[in-house]
Amino acid sequence: MKKEIIPILISILLLLYSIGITLLTNYVLNYKHYLGISLIGISTILYFKNKKLFAYIFGLTLVLGITNLIDIYYSNIIFSIGPINFNPIFLALLIIFLALNKEQLNEMFPEKELTEQELADKNIEAEKLIKSYQLKFKSKPESELKNIADENSGYVNEAKTAAQRILKAKNVL
Repeated sequence: MKKEIIPILISILLLLYSIGITLLTNYVLNYKHYLGISLIGISTILYFKNKKLFAYIFGLTLVLGITNLIDIYYSNIIFSIGPINFNPIFLALLIIFLALNKEQLNEMFPEKELTEQELADKNIEAEKLIKSYQLKFKSKPESELKNIADENSGYVNEAKTAAQRILKAKNVL
């Protein structure tokens, strides 16, 4: 059994417990519970059929639960920040879900890689900045340029590069 199933299993156990309480007491489930049961059921089926769609649906289910639009536990546990209600059960489940499904989520939402054109555009912008700093720093004394060029100076990299270029042109570096 994979660790990624833990959040859905916890959800199912909470649902079964709530259904058991409802059957053994006079507690009545409301529409939020029925929506929660439906979405958890769909998520469970998708876990075994389509992992990618499962991540979307179960993630959406957890977000709906956090905002208290659905419920899976017989007792409504919420805390409020202003007019917005939050369900800590779903918040905990979302944290567990994100922690245990990190690889799958990284595959679904990969970091955008820069294309060659975007990289070239970025380099052109950096070069423009360096040239503008060179114009600003041209009249500065060598001691100040050395301070700017220092790695720990606190200046942006483009300013450091501009100061280094000016110092090289003056044959100081």
